[in-house]
Parts: sequence; C-alpha cells; structure tokens
Amino acid sequence: MATVGTRSAPEDRARRLGASGPLRARTEVPPQAPGAVARPRVERHLAEAGRRRLTLVSAGPGWGKTTAVAAWARAAGGPRVAWLTLEAADGAPTAFWADVLTALRRSGAVPPGHPLGAVSVPSRLSPDLVRRILLAVDLLPEPVVLVLDDFHLAGPEVLETVDDVLRYQLPLHLVTLTRFDPALSLQRLRAQGEVAELGAADLALDAAETGTLAAGTGQPLTAEDVDRLLAETDGWPVGVRLHLDAADDPVRRDRAQRSAAEFLLTEVLQRLDPTARAFLLRTSVTPTVCADLAAALAPGAPAPRLLRELAASNGFVARVDAEGSWLRYHPLLREMLQQQLRLEDPAGSAEAHGAAARWFARRGEAVRALDHAVASADWGLVGDVFVDVAAAQLVGPRRQAVVDALGRVPYASLAPTVPLHLCAATLALVDGRPEGALHHLGRARKLLGDPAQDPAAAVLLEDLEATAARAVGDVRRLYRTAGAALTAAERVPFPFPALATYRTLARAHHDAGRAWCAVPRRDDAADEVGPPDGPEDDLHAAGLVTLGAHAATALQDVADGRLTAGTERARAVVDRASARGWVGHVQTAPALVALAWVALHRAEESRAGALLAQARAASSGLPDPAPQVAAHLLESLLAARQGDARRARRELAAATEPTAPHPVPPLLDDLRARAATEAALAAATVPGTLAGAVAGDAVVRPTPVARVCRGRLLLAAGRTGEALRAVHGLAAAADVDDLARVEAALVEGAVLVRAGARHAEPAVERALRAAAPELLVSPFLTAATTELRPVVAAAVAGRAGPLAERLRAALPELDPAAPLAPLEPLTARELAVLAALPTMASNAEIAEELFVSVNTVKAHLKALYRKLGVGSRRDAVRQGRRLGLLP
Repeated sequence: MATVGTRSAPEDRARRLGASGPLRARTEVPPQAPGAVARPRVERHLAEAGRRRLTLVSAGPGWGKTTAVAAWARAAGGPRVAWLTLEAADGAPTAFWADVLTALRRSGAVPPGHPLGAVSVPSRLSPDLVRRILLAVDLLPEPVVLVLDDFHLAGPEVLETVDDVLRYQLPLHLVTLTRFDPALSLQRLRAQGEVAELGAADLALDAAETGTLAAGTGQPLTAEDVDRLLAETDGWPVGVRLHLDAADDPVRRDRAQRSAAEFLLTEVLQRLDPTARAFLLRTSVTPTVCADLAAALAPGAPAPRLLRELAASNGFVARVDAEGSWLRYHPLLREMLQQQLRLEDPAGSAEAHGAAARWFARRGEAVRALDHAVASADWGLVGDVFVDVAAAQLVGPRRQAVVDALGRVPYASLAPTVPLHLCAATLALVDGRPEGALHHLGRARKLLGDPAQDPAAAVLLEDLEATAARAVGDVRRLYRTAGAALTAAERVPFPFPALATYRTLARAHHDAGRAWCAVPRRDDAADEVGPPDGPEDDLHAAGLVTLGAHAATALQDVADGRLTAGTERARAVVDRASARGWVGHVQTAPALVALAWVALHRAEESRAGALLAQARAASSGLPDPAPQVAAHLLESLLAARQGDARRARRELAAATEPTAPHPVPPLLDDLRARAATEAALAAATVPGTLAGAVAGDAVVRPTPVARVCRGRLLLAAGRTGEALRAVHGLAAAADVDDLARVEAALVEGAVLVRAGARHAEPAVERALRAAAPELLVSPFLTAATTELRPVVAAAVAGRAGPLAERLRAALPELDPAAPLAPLEPLTARELAVLAALPTMASNAEIAEELFVSVNTVKAHLKALYRKLGVGSRRDAVRQGRRLGLLP
C-alpha cells in the first residue's frame, strides 16, 4: 500500500497498473441459471411489455426479477430485447444514456446507417442531445423492449430523463426491474393503461413451480409439503430455496425461516473451509467477478476451482455472460459478505479494494478502478489511478462518476502531492472555477519540479492548464500549454491507458490555440473534421474537444479570407455535431460564428443574425469566452449595417468583457478594427474625432485592415488626400487578403469620385475582380460610399457571375432620368439623421441618439430635404433608398 503523501516511481506505477484489457459489457441478457424453473404466469404478464410503454417489475431482493425477465427475454418469437444492468456509476444521465445506446446497438435494433448509430454522449447532456436520441429512436425500423435491471440505482436526474422518454409514443418499450417503485410520473400513463405492473405477489412461486423447483434439487415434495412451504415463505423464491436447502434439519429450517441473511451467514459462509471462506469474503467487494479478478482479490486461492464449485453448488452465485466467465453473487449474499468482511478484517477489505483498483485500471475500467481506489483509502493509489486512467473520462459520459469519486477524497487532512492537486484542479474546473483550477495547477507544477520525475502527471497537468486557460479566455496560454502537453506526451517513457486520450486532447487544444492566436497552419495540417468514426472508438470521448478545434480552424479560415474553405469546414463541423447530438455545446460556437461571418460578407444579414443567435445559445460545457468575443463583434457589425448605432457601440464594448482581463484573441484584431470603424460611421461621430478613432492603431499596428479602416474614417471626415495615402498600394498587393484589397480599391474609387474625377471605374473594376472568388458583397454596401454606388451599379449592370447578380439585387435600382447623387454631398451628420428617419423616431429621440440638441436635428433635416430635393420625411426616406443612402 502506498504511503499517503508520497508518489511511486513511474516504472513502479507502470508495473502496478500494467497493460489495458477489455471488461465484459453489462448489455447481455443473463443466461439461464442452473435449476431455474419455467414461470409461465410471469411470462404472460411480461408479454404486455410490447404493448405498453412501461412494465414495472418491483419487488425486494430474492424475488427472482432478473431470472424471470431474462427467461422471457431469451424466449424465441418475442420482441427484440435490449438489456442493461445498471450500476452505481449510471446515476448520471450521461453515463445512463451512453449505456442505453450501447445496449440498443448491441441488441441489433439499430441497423447500419441509422441516425442512432452516430449519436455519441459527451461529458454533459444537453437538451438537444436528448431530442436527437428520441427522434432517432422514433425512426427505429421495429419496436424494441429495453430492460433496465437494478433500476433502483438510477439517480434523480436519470429518473427525470426516463420520464421524458415515457412522454412520447415511441417504438421503445421499457421494462424496469427495481427493488422499489421508482419516483416516475406515472399517473397519466396509468390512467391511459400504459403501465403493466408486476409485484411480489406476481413473482411468488405457486404450487406447481415450487414442486418443480423441489424436484430439480432432488427433494420431491408432496402436495401437503408444498402447501406448508408456501405458507411459511409466501412463495418468496429465495425463502423457498433456503427451506429446500435446510429441509433435512429442523434447526437449519427454523434459522432459514427467521432470517435469510442469518441463514446465508451460517450455511454459506461458516460451512466453508478457511481458504474458501476468505476467498468468498474478499471477492465480494466487486459486483461481478471472474477467475483472473478473483485471483487478484484473494492471492494464493485456487480461484478458478472455487468459482466453479460455488456456481455449481450454490444457487446464490449466477453466471452473468453466456460464456460463464463472469459470475455475480446474489445481492443478499454480497451485501452480507461485504458487511462481514468489514467487520472481521477491515484491513483485508481495504487491500481487496486496492487490488480491484489495480486490476480494473490495467484493463482501462477507469470508474471502477477509481471507486475501488477511494474505497481502499490508499490516496497514493487514488492519485495513480486518476492520472493514469480516470482523468481521461473527464471528456466522456462517465465524468460525473469520476467527480463523485474525487469528491470523497479528504484533501484537507492529506499532505499535498502533485496528483492530489490535479484532482482538486479537476473539481474546480468542473465546478466552474477555472481560476481556482489554475491555482492548484500552479501548486502542482512547483511540487513536480522535473517533469521526468512523473511524465504522466506532467502531461495531465499541461492538458488541465490548457483547459483552464481556454475557460478564462487566455488563448495565448492555451496555445503555449497545449504545446507543452504535446511535448510532454512525446517524452513519456512508458505507455499508460490514458496517454492516447491526453495526446488527442493536447492536439485539439493546440490546434484551437493556434487558430485563436492567428498562427498560420502547417501545409500538412489535416483537413478532416471530427474524431474517428464510430461511437465505440477508444478516443471518441475526446471527439467533442477535437470538433471544437476544427470549429476554431474554420473561423481562422474566414478571418484569413478563405471564405469557401471556412464555410465547408464549418458546415462539416455543424453536420457532425448535429449527427452526434452536440449542437448545443460550446465547441460548435466557433463554427456557427464562422458561418455568420461569411453571411455578413455576402450581405445575408438575416441569416447572419440567426446563426449568431445559435452560437450564443450553444452554452453546454465549460465556458469558452473566445467565440463570445467574435459573436459580439459580428453583432456590432450587423447592428451598424442596420443603422442601429447604439446597439453597435454596446456590442463593441461588450466584446472585451468575456476574456477580461486577458486581451481579445489575436485572430479577432482585424474584426475588432472593422467593427469599431462601422460603429463610428454608424454613429456619425464629429468629423474631427472620426479620423482619430483608429489612427493610433494604424500607426502602432499598420496592418492592411487597420490602414483600410483609417482610410474609411478619413474619407468620412472629408480628408480625401490622407485617405488615399492610407490605402495606397493595398489594392494591388499580392500579400493582402481579398477583403482588404476590395475595401482599399473602393476607398480609392470614392476619393476619385468625391474629387470630381471621372476615372473611378478602374478602381471599381479592381474591387469586383478581387471580390468575385469569395463572393464578397458587403464591401460594396459599406466601404463604397454614397457617391461611388452609382459607379458600382453601372459596372455590374451587364456583368455576369454570382457576384454581379447579388450586387444587382442588393443595390437600389436607379432611374436613368434621375440624378445619380444628391444635389450636394450629405455630411456625416446628415447621413446619420437620414438613417434614423425610417425608424419613425421623433426629433427628440434622434437628438438623444446623436447626442445633439433638437434644434440641431431640425437644422440637419432642413439641409437634408434641400439636398435630396424633397419636402417631407417620407419622401426623404424614399429618395434615400433610391440613391442607395438607405438599405
């Protein structure tokens, strides 16, 4: 047993945990128990299962629930049956649904290509995932019966989700085997006749069944004996069997009648030799046992022989699988054995739990291993199991079971160690306290010192820190620590079960960090989307994190001007998320934001708004502030283009909040500059102030986008010469993205038109050529000023291609006989007042929005009417739209 507060050497841990191996599933119909009798009465009751939504089999231990229902499920000609035996770890809805899906698939009820085959349960259960599962169940080609054994182990949240299933008329009929009636909402179903119920009275043995059972044990009974036996036991199957076993001794029979537990204690345990007795006690620490596990639990005992003898001679030890390699002690027997073991040999109980933890860890059974490690109170072992096996489950459906186990560790009374700090950091992360997690990770890093001392813990530490960094919006730290995790993973000198998952998570975090930090991708970067196919893949639990990395990469594609590639990648992410039921998770938000960004580029404002709403609704999982920043910036752009200056400014200000105190991700620097420019133009800031809004940024960070933004603001301020110098050379530069080149060309064209030149057409032509490949529509509606739009309209009038078609639809039709521009250019203030007219706001409201007096607004209106050649507000709106001054 490891000493509390110390860590074993890596090679010792490798020896203790060893290689992984499979463990039997709990999704097989239990085989027939030796000596079981036919139960035609019970089978007739169960035949209703295919016609009712719920069959409730409720009785205490020993009433033969599992034996009777399993016999009915194996009968030929009945409905297809999927079987799931619940365990304590199934108390969380995620684990429950993951096991239910496995049971349905393994029953053969899910044909190839069916939607239910693609659904995968991550660490959090979203409403969208439940809807996806229920819709997929409704598409099953034939009805299926789902048997849930030991349903009394289901937690309140599982009961709630089962209630959801029972609300709908689905081709899925539930049969629950439970010790007591579950807290389900059954009133309505009972009133509709949709519940079939079997209780102890229905499961009780009758005279014929009792006689058959007695004959099978070699003790044929007379009719009077049978009646007397049923009177003494009320037909309780366990009681009948105990009486038959004690039939040759009145003292033993009397003991069996008084207490089944007392009888089992004396007859099963005390009649065994010391070796077999110790073997039976120590192997009771696990719900099921096989020869190899039994040998680990009871070293030195002849495990295969003892198990065979117990299964052959004792009706309270039953086979679990068809091969007979796994055995299960009857619940009454196991409960008594565990209590006796703790009473007689508490140290031996702890040792057995520790041996079980090591055995399950070697086979990758993380939750069982961690539960047994905690039960052993060997905190060094708990740390080993968590680091080497169980932490990988944090991204899968068993996360809550891992968290529950970690919550039973008495941290305050233990000396601090690296793994204990990692456990505490995990609890803080899951609890929504990433800053607390970073504190524990910092302490763990100091204790670790040289990563070579414990390479497995070093990998997990970096992975957890990357997760915490992502949760607080520190994308630079995310990129750095994820890279450190990859490096640490490559230096691990020995394999351990969780290593592949840690490496996958590190790669996903690193790819996401690279995208948010705007680091160019490698030429050989993979373009596939999502995790390996197949929900049974060993790494599928990390698939959601991997999908999030691809979503961030799609956003980087769009930010870099690769709209088509970004769209394809983002759609693939959304399609994969939809198929697996992951749409509501935060990892899909960057893909939705990417699609919204493309929609804005292509002047599809309604679609952009809907996609941004979906992105903001994707909230299931740990926080991910970076996509929220992008969504705020795009909302600001959208508001500005709709003429809502107040909302544009509000969204722009809100964009810095999600990642504070950390800077906005570098990937969004250009987007933020464009949003600030559009918000300033929409608000029609005083011209003298306009030019300074991004002037400093253009000097400090003279990127093409910053220069374009500065040029647009200078143009709006009337400083055409400076505007032209700001964008000089950008339109023809090969290393500038298409959007910036289009905007620069349009600024040049606007300067030429405003200066009275007649040669703006070449600049517009350059803009159209640069915009065509990625279908960039929006610059011609934003960067193209009022004076330039008629030139654009004329250029696309007879032009072919998707861009020209969209621009003809987006630009207002121009009357050839009407002037192509106002009688005089409108000032920025007059344009702002014009933009407010369609809202039906009063002059006072317009004044409040523009931070001016009502008299100033009236003066602007007078000048506005004169320049547009109109005499009313309605005519001003109509003329503004005809001239392209209003959308």
